[in-house]
Amino acid sequence: MSSLIISNLSICLAIALASASISMTITQTELFAGLRAWTAKKNALLGHLFHCFYCMSHWVVFFGMVVYHPDLLHSGMAIADWLMTAFITLTLTTFINGLMFKVFQAAITTHVMKHEAQITLQKQD
Repeated sequence: MSSLIISNLSICLAIALASASISMTITQTELFAGLRAWTAKKNALLGHLFHCFYCMSHWVVFFGMVVYHPDLLHSGMAIADWLMTAFITLTLTTFINGLMFKVFQAAITTHVMKHEAQITLQKQD
C-alpha cells in the first residue's frame, strides 16, 4: 500500500473514531439531554437526528470529510470518490458505534442490577 493511501486511511479512521464518540455523546448522554429535548420541540426530524447516534454520525462524518479531505479512491470522478470515501468512513463509524453501544448496554445493565440489589437489601432491613 502506498503511504498516501495509508495516510488517508488513518485520517478516515480518526474521523470515524471521533464521529462515533461525538454522535454517541450528543445522542445518548445526560450532558446533551436539554439540547435533545429542545430540538425535539422545535422540529420532529431534527429531534430524531439528536436522538439517533447512527443518524448523527452521518453528519459528523460529512463534516470531518469537509475539514480533513481524505481521499481513498482515485477514479477520476471526484464526487464519486468523495462519496465512496465518506461511506467507507461511515461504515467504520458504525462498527465503532456498535461496540460503544454494547459497552453502554453492559454499563446500564450493571447499574440496574446494583440498584435492584440495594433495594432488596434495604427491604430486608
